[in-house]
Amino acid sequence: MEIILASASPRRRELLKIIVPQFSCTTSDFDESSIDIQDARRKALTLSREKCKAVIEQYKDRDVVIISSDTVVDLDGRVLEKPTDKDDAYRMIKALSDNVHKVHTAVSVYKNGIIYTFADTTKVYVDKIPDSTIRRYIETEEPYDKAGGYAIQGFMGGYITKIHGNYHNVVGLPLAKLNKLLKNIKAI
Repeated sequence: MEIILASASPRRRELLKIIVPQFSCTTSDFDESSIDIQDARRKALTLSREKCKAVIEQYKDRDVVIISSDTVVDLDGRVLEKPTDKDDAYRMIKALSDNVHKVHTAVSVYKNGIIYTFADTTKVYVDKIPDSTIRRYIETEEPYDKAGGYAIQGFMGGYITKIHGNYHNVVGLPLAKLNKLLKNIKAI
């Protein structure tokens, strides 16, 4: 049985290697903009499931396990997507500064005609970030391919004072829950 990670994220690839040494990668051609859901957790669950379904079509005649995931940042009930430009990135980081937000990561796993989906949520506490630091940060490439405009293992790590929940969930793949599910369905 082949395990396929349906993600282009290098962070997810690194994390999955911790629990699944051998897997291949592909990307989903699902149009994420077609999902207009304002509830962040539900949006993550829906996107993860739809990405998985899109990839199933590519492998429908093979014995595979497909893993897809989506991470959504939730600030006071507002979904923070990947920033579209520097102004958007600035607004996001400024809003996250000296505030608490949630990160929802949903994972879908397909095996033998069944899609299993779950989400994990982590509360993230961010210290005050000086305006000049935000301005320097948005000049880097880091914010533009990440939900909420940041990576906990990157720049923002220096301003996160604590988290309640799973660290790997914030990076983009809740390993403990995924590991348990993969074992329960005898995928690993």
